[in-house]
Amino acid sequence: MIFEKEITDSLTLKFAEVARALNREGIKIISLGLGEPDFPTPDHIIKATYQAMISGFTRYSNPMGLLELRKKIADFLISSNNIQVKPDNIIITPGAKQAILFALMSILEPGDEIINITPSYVSYNPCIKIAEPKSYIIEIPLNKKDLSIPIEEIKKAVTPKTKVIVLNSPNNPTGKIFSYEEIETIVNVAKKYKIFIISDEIYNLLNYSGEKTISPASFKGVEDLVITINGFSKAYSMTGWRIGYAVFPKKLREKFFKLQQHINTNTCTFVQKGAIEAIDGDKSHIMIYNNKLKERAMAINNVLKSQNVVSFVLPKGGIFAFLNISKSGMNSNDFAVKLIEKEHIATTPGIAFGKDWDDYIRISLAADKDDLYRGIKIFCEFAKFQSKKH
Repeated sequence: MIFEKEITDSLTLKFAEVARALNREGIKIISLGLGEPDFPTPDHIIKATYQAMISGFTRYSNPMGLLELRKKIADFLISSNNIQVKPDNIIITPGAKQAILFALMSILEPGDEIINITPSYVSYNPCIKIAEPKSYIIEIPLNKKDLSIPIEEIKKAVTPKTKVIVLNSPNNPTGKIFSYEEIETIVNVAKKYKIFIISDEIYNLLNYSGEKTISPASFKGVEDLVITINGFSKAYSMTGWRIGYAVFPKKLREKFFKLQQHINTNTCTFVQKGAIEAIDGDKSHIMIYNNKLKERAMAINNVLKSQNVVSFVLPKGGIFAFLNISKSGMNSNDFAVKLIEKEHIATTPGIAFGKDWDDYIRISLAADKDDLYRGIKIFCEFAKFQSKKH
């Protein structure tokens, strides 16, 4: 297999490993790097999964996933985001990342172009190149002033070879939730030029804005063009369980089926039973967690305003904040390395999320509350010191 330059290490994991290494040396690290919710998997999900194991759900399942789970997901998508879908057009995968990869493998051919709106999740570009090494990635950055989608730039980037637009809302790393008008315009571009949209909605339940998240698949006339990606890792704190899903056009079903059959056989059966409980069971923890995320985002906002050296657009969903460090005069990688070495605070450099974002740093709102508040103050003092040096 040819490993293209885009298939790099995940910097989010690499920085977390550095933090753990320093911890092993007895050095206290404030880790604001890795994207993982800071609450345990709800007990009722664990108990249902354990009961499933005892009851014999330890064997193969349908490669597409348990029909019961796919029916539950279909009902959830219809009620939550008006996505009209049948269970036959849903596949259960070992994590949402696997669903993204299957979508790309089902679509891409040599020479195809993919529009990736940045800053974007660090695994998108590697997944694209794993799926089709001879594809071409066109990165279109959000407007830095307000993180809005530059519609005209996207329209200009479309060519006869454009096959896919990748969209993520709520967005990792910015926490941006794209408006109805923005999503509608992307949908119209896709319809006009017959372009697929891969819509990553893994953070859709982590929304503390009061605004509704809009799914491209909820619009009419795009049934054959939108692939919706979601999963259970974030809203249910099931990151290590590795369970996600894709909702795909009917014409791609055979490809998804073959990929699953020959790569995974099926997704872990008893974990699928746990996912059923996640959908059916008590969800009060989600509202509690959203309130905590909003409180943390507002607290960071207050610190940044008082320091006046680091800025950001207030996140509305997800578990991250994306901080503009341009006044420090440093690139994101140097900033992140010096910050962990000198102040023992682990973050993620913005360059990991796209070439246009080397003056940004991502931090996690899912850190310990006290660590987050202390860490952001030290972060700002460090940035202020660096800006004076430049």
